[in-house]
Amino acid sequence: MASTILIVDDEHGLCQMMAQMLTEAGFEARSAGSGREALADIQANPPDLVLLDANMPELDGFEVAALLKSDPTTATIPIIMVSANEGRGARLIGLESGAEDYLAKPVDPAELLAKIRNLLLLRQRTLHVAMH
Repeated sequence: MASTILIVDDEHGLCQMMAQMLTEAGFEARSAGSGREALADIQANPPDLVLLDANMPELDGFEVAALLKSDPTTATIPIIMVSANEGRGARLIGLESGAEDYLAKPVDPAELLAKIRNLLLLRQRTLHVAMH
């Protein structure tokens, strides 16, 4: 069964492009256009990984990551934060808010896919160990 990736970005075109790339790589991709939409989507149907834009109006990626990591039902979902802001400060805030990784836009597709596969594999191993 294909792993599900939730893409959270207020730029609709970018969501479509990333969804196509992920689908071609064998993942199931869906998207949310805002932090609030993402939280509702994740509560209804938790994905295997979240690609989260840091800079969104209303509820930004840092807040969404912190909310997901503070909830025991969603805390184990890996988050890759993606942002046009590649400064050290933003990266640190992203990682401190709970994201497992942080990538600057424009994202290198090969690097993104490698990071997604690594985080999903790590999550599988962690969940497998927790069950035994």
